[in-house]
Amino acid sequence: MFEHYLTYQKSDPKRQRRIAIASVVSGTLTFSGIIFVWAANKMNITKVDPPTVQFLMVQMSAEEAAPPPPPPPPPAAAETQEEEEKEEIPEEDVPEEIVQPKETPDKVPDVKKSAGGAKTNAVPGGVPGGVPGGVPGGVLGGVLGGQLGGQLGGVATKRDATQATAPKPIAVVMGNAIYKPDPEANKLAATKAGMFDKRPGTVSVFFCVDVDGKTADVKLKKKFPHNDPKVDEICRDTVKKWRFKPFMVGGKATKVCSEVDFNIKFN
Repeated sequence: MFEHYLTYQKSDPKRQRRIAIASVVSGTLTFSGIIFVWAANKMNITKVDPPTVQFLMVQMSAEEAAPPPPPPPPPAAAETQEEEEKEEIPEEDVPEEIVQPKETPDKVPDVKKSAGGAKTNAVPGGVPGGVPGGVPGGVLGGVLGGQLGGQLGGVATKRDATQATAPKPIAVVMGNAIYKPDPEANKLAATKAGMFDKRPGTVSVFFCVDVDGKTADVKLKKKFPHNDPKVDEICRDTVKKWRFKPFMVGGKATKVCSEVDFNIKFN
């Protein structure tokens, strides 16, 4: 049996060759088919829609700057100024000819007579007819002690009753007071001196009462000694609120001035 198997089962060289050829042919065909299918897929170009996005190209270029304007021509007045600047030669003054008088007085009088015939001594710088004690530039017939430049026969002018006179005592001025409030305590307490320092001090305020009875020319004469301007402002504003009856002098209302002291104390 074994010998029979070896005899019939022995490989046939032709058969092996045919199998090898068939294997090579089948492998070649299979590879070619794969290549053909890949190439066919590549060659199949599908139609696509055109793009919907629109592109806009903008090109910017800088323009060249305009050349600067030419410089203005020099002013024509420069030439005229040069001519004016030339030194002018002043004309020479011709001296006047001095003529000797033909007749000379024998005696020069040193004494002048007045209108009544009385002799008066000459006053240096005076004029004929003047009197001793006069001033240069006075008027003949004037009065000693008169005002220079005044008129003869003039009368002395009286001082206007509405003008301010010398400061009056505060007690006299307060006698005509109609409304005279004191500095507000709550405002003084709200100041720096009232909240922290609390040291007392005096504030002096100068003021005038005009012809209408209202205060005017309100000024600070003496500040609060502890350097708190708010206290000074409160005292000054208080005086501005005061009202008085007009002060009458010669039947006319007149302006008077005075000075008041505020003694500030804090609790």
